[in-house]
Amino acid sequence: MNKSALMERAIHLALKGSFTTRENPNVGCLIYKNGMIISEGWHVSPGSNHAEVNAILNAESKYKESTKQVLEGSSLFVTLEPCSTEKKTPPCTDLIQKYLFKEIIYMQSDPSQKGSLILNEKGFGVEKLNLNHSVLNNGFFKHLEEGKPFVRAKIACSMDGKIAFKKNNEQWITSKESRKDGYFYRAISGAIITGSGTIDADDPLLNVRLEEALKNEKFKQPLKALLSSKSQIDNNKKFFQDNSKKIIFTTNKNVRMHATETQNVEIVEVESDANQISIPSVLSFLGSINIKDVLLEAGPRLISSFIDLNLIDEYIFYIAPKVLGNKANSFYTNKNLEGILNSPDLEIIEEKSIGKDLKLVLRKKNVS
Repeated sequence: MNKSALMERAIHLALKGSFTTRENPNVGCLIYKNGMIISEGWHVSPGSNHAEVNAILNAESKYKESTKQVLEGSSLFVTLEPCSTEKKTPPCTDLIQKYLFKEIIYMQSDPSQKGSLILNEKGFGVEKLNLNHSVLNNGFFKHLEEGKPFVRAKIACSMDGKIAFKKNNEQWITSKESRKDGYFYRAISGAIITGSGTIDADDPLLNVRLEEALKNEKFKQPLKALLSSKSQIDNNKKFFQDNSKKIIFTTNKNVRMHATETQNVEIVEVESDANQISIPSVLSFLGSINIKDVLLEAGPRLISSFIDLNLIDEYIFYIAPKVLGNKANSFYTNKNLEGILNSPDLEIIEEKSIGKDLKLVLRKKNVS
């Protein structure tokens, strides 16, 4: 196997932590020697061993007393530059230095660490392998650079950009297959953002129902964030009927909940921006509590606000083969679907059919 193929395998390992790392980056690692992968590992959850450590520990478990001999002259492939500082776990560079690896090959640089420099100074061959790694850690890097989460917007619409029937919000526009696919993005998000208009009109639960995630004992439901300027909020809505943590962002000092007991709800007063909730302030707050990825699932008003402020890093469109015309509301009030899809600032990173629908994922071009 060539180096690129081995790193692709490491990426596959990293993605095993998609539903459970959340606060931390997804990282995969493998050890290769004499044409064989001799050990693998990935980062499972915050506070647990990093991928390199798991790969080495797995080798120790397998080869026992002969581990040093087996690992001597091997290549360690890891998707993220090894860490060099101690936080919840010791530096990975410490354990790596105990073995005579021929080379350390990594894909993504970590500006907060000096692992490659330290290992190079200790005499290890260190190589950065440049691959298209956009599938990994966009939230981690944006949070590291800006202190704010990576924002994805999930939009299910018709071919003419309509997202909800004006008189019948219970009718689905896209297919069951698209809805199931969309649950993945909830599962990898630290928070789901919506507005009071969506809560009132659709009464969604907005939780993860993806079996693949739920069967993992380390998985936690994402935080649910509600933006509302109302003075009273009805916590009998489905949004409040689970044990996940919820935050109500508001500019109204007098927000009250209808019922006296609501589980895990925090009310956060934020700045006003042109008599509306300041969305940048909301994102800054979420970043301050270590939320690295958010999913926007909302109606036209909130989606339009995010778009107008250029705050959406990635769009996930599910487009049904229908034209609804004046029967339904557009997802964006200031531009049609074609205008968004043809934006020079966005690039299509995924395009495929799901059921009868078309899935398009577009991302800002300056995002790695």
